[in-house]
Amino acid sequence: MPQIKFYMVDVFAREKYAGNQLAVFLDLEQKLSMEQMQQMTREINFAESTFIRSIESDGSFGVRIFTTEYEVPFAGHPTLGTAYILAKYLSSKSVNEIVLRLKKGDIPVVLSNANQLEESRFTMQQVQPEFGVTFDARTISNAFDIPIENFDVSMPVQDISTGLPYLIIFLKDLESIGSLKLNAERVEEFLTEEKLFKTTNARGLTTNLFFVTRETVEKQHSYHTRMFVLEDGNIWEDAATGSANGCFLAYLLKYVNSSQSAIVEQGFEMGRKSILYLDGARQQDQYILKVGGQVVPVSEGHWSI
Repeated sequence: MPQIKFYMVDVFAREKYAGNQLAVFLDLEQKLSMEQMQQMTREINFAESTFIRSIESDGSFGVRIFTTEYEVPFAGHPTLGTAYILAKYLSSKSVNEIVLRLKKGDIPVVLSNANQLEESRFTMQQVQPEFGVTFDARTISNAFDIPIENFDVSMPVQDISTGLPYLIIFLKDLESIGSLKLNAERVEEFLTEEKLFKTTNARGLTTNLFFVTRETVEKQHSYHTRMFVLEDGNIWEDAATGSANGCFLAYLLKYVNSSQSAIVEQGFEMGRKSILYLDGARQQDQYILKVGGQVVPVSEGHWSI
């Protein structure tokens, strides 16, 4: 029976069993069909899996990313986790940058320490953000049944995408963000009506929900966050979301300050402590969006196909 190599890593983690889980499949011979890649992603049942499909003449790597529901043009922790595997196993020498060729475009990932990958911070620069519709807090309060007093009403709610779309929603404190209980039917109804669900969204993707508060569990961090996705008819939470944090960074650059450096904590409610580093700048309508973190290896093996 033919087999391909695969690896598992934890991304935005400083130790194993934290951060966000990722499976990376090595398919340079392109043995897998799209249907097989989707089936394998569902079988392993992480938020995403990636498939390394080619080594390009310019040294970049062709990579495809799947959620359990569909293929996506970009995702954050899969980009960094795959870059770690590429640096460790497919680069002929120590390199300071890995370029992933994704459906959304080429994404460069910079390594802070190519000689000690487990200690290195992997930092991606995301593409220019797309700013979509805005909502006031009361609209979101009514739609998701979240008490209006839990919102930071001074901050707008906005749909933003750097490849995957998110609603950035500010809440006032840890108690408010910790008490979130979302109803899948109500969320789907709202997203469908607002043309933010995959069947009504021009992007063909469902907009996810990214909640933020300035109050943090660990005082050295800047923001505490949670990300929820509606997938396969259910609401589930993501432990660490690089794409969402890229959109959040764009939000901060637009609404707070044109230069940003922040440390974000996520996944604490799930028992998967995740740390993400945001650095960015805005000059007029041009955004520099950098999101970084560490990657920890967990396992490797062979997958029968």
